[in-house]
Amino acid sequence: MMNKAMYKILKRISQNCKHEIAGVYFDFVEDKKVDINNNYIVYSLETNKPRYEYEYSRSIYQIAVYSKDLTTALEIQKDIGKSFSSLKEKIDNIEICGCDIDSETHTKNEADGFYQAISIINILYKY
Repeated sequence: MMNKAMYKILKRISQNCKHEIAGVYFDFVEDKKVDINNNYIVYSLETNKPRYEYEYSRSIYQIAVYSKDLTTALEIQKDIGKSFSSLKEKIDNIEICGCDIDSETHTKNEADGFYQAISIINILYKY
């Protein structure tokens, strides 16, 4: 259920972003047809450990932005970060109580000239 909520949030961000985003995907997608001239968001669940007994849980997501331009990738990550730091809505009956971005890094894959910006987002939510 949290994966569906993450998709909805990231899809909404991608539609409102000043940079065109070709797709939002869950987990790693290996696709020869991916156009490296486009921007993509890929998110994956890192872990799911109980935060408090019975009532609360924490999900840690890695959100990666892929782009031909590093500046664009980092700007999209900043837009994502703003949305998560101010999120106060209910999605699919899950109340998201608090979120923060732990780190933001980037790497370049020399083989194809595609940049990657990664954020790790901890989501504490109440069932």
